Amino acid sequence: MKSYNVGILGNCCTHGAGICSMFKDRSDTQVIAAYEENLRRAEELQQSLGAPLSSSYAAVINHPEVDLIAVTCDPCDKADMVELAAAAGKHIFLNKPLCESLGSARRIAEAVKTCNVHFVHDIPMVRFVPVYARLLEEVRSGVHGTVMGFHHLFGMNFPMDFELASAWPERLDPPQESGGGEMTNMGCYAIDYAVSLFGRPKAVTAKWRKLWDVFAEADVENFGQIVLDYGDFFAFLEVGKQQLVKARRHSNSMTINFEHQTMFIDASAQVVTINHVPQDYNQFVEGATVVGSVEQLIGAIENGTPPTSNIETALIAVETLMAAYQSIVEEQTVVLPLSSGENPLIAAQKNSA
Repeated sequence: MKSYNVGILGNCCTHGAGICSMFKDRSDTQVIAAYEENLRRAEELQQSLGAPLSSSYAAVINHPEVDLIAVTCDPCDKADMVELAAAAGKHIFLNKPLCESLGSARRIAEAVKTCNVHFVHDIPMVRFVPVYARLLEEVRSGVHGTVMGFHHLFGMNFPMDFELASAWPERLDPPQESGGGEMTNMGCYAIDYAVSLFGRPKAVTAKWRKLWDVFAEADVENFGQIVLDYGDFFAFLEVGKQQLVKARRHSNSMTINFEHQTMFIDASAQVVTINHVPQDYNQFVEGATVVGSVEQLIGAIENGTPPTSNIETALIAVETLMAAYQSIVEEQTVVLPLSSGENPLIAAQKNSA
């Protein structure tokens, strides 16, 4: 079995440390270099690595023995990191969100194409859940027939006293660094899945809420609603972070209505109904095929197998997200494709200054 050496770039929201541990636990990968310039996050990454960090991001990228680069830095820096890594001939494992703007997403796509390196977008919390991996395959193959409507509630839920600012201060960063609030962070999962199912929407309408006090103080959204117009049906996404009372799990539930069948799936509760009749969840999930991000990247390198979590889907997803922000800023429906690569939230701040 071939083994791959991995370099880690950054530790935004502890993602780098988690990805580092994941790669270390595999038999076909090992982490040999990592760097994070933020001192707080650097300590976490060094602990996960179990060795001193490199002297810079460039030192990781240019390490002669590194095969794969895991990009887990702040969203605003991801295009720069991908361009440098791709130019060095390193394959790219990029943890969500893709980046902070459509312009940066286009740069990432161009770097991957121009430098002829393999790329996988690591965005696992929906597409790699077995029940949703199965649904994705079946919808794409037309097993259930014509889609009539779609709804996805996705996000993380916390007790009322959860100290988010201490755990993930990056979630409160301005759009110039983060791309946006939870419509970027949590929303990228639901948007990725929707565009994987149905492709680029024709138009987007969105609203957001800033009800959680720390988000309101930072003037970034903790929750959003996104309506994707696919011409003959709507896909409705509700995404973000919420404070919930009493016992809770994270939100990850879908209703998908076909012409002759209605299906409801709640992965967190492990509930499936078809035509409003409860199904055996384990039996329903049995046989679902999940190919993880690392397996997709290695498959592309060794066999030329195109990854399903790819830059093409990621680019459409970022465009859809930016259309949602533009809809909010302009208070109107936005038609795709977009011409401008600028983040509408950043553009609005410039115009109001």
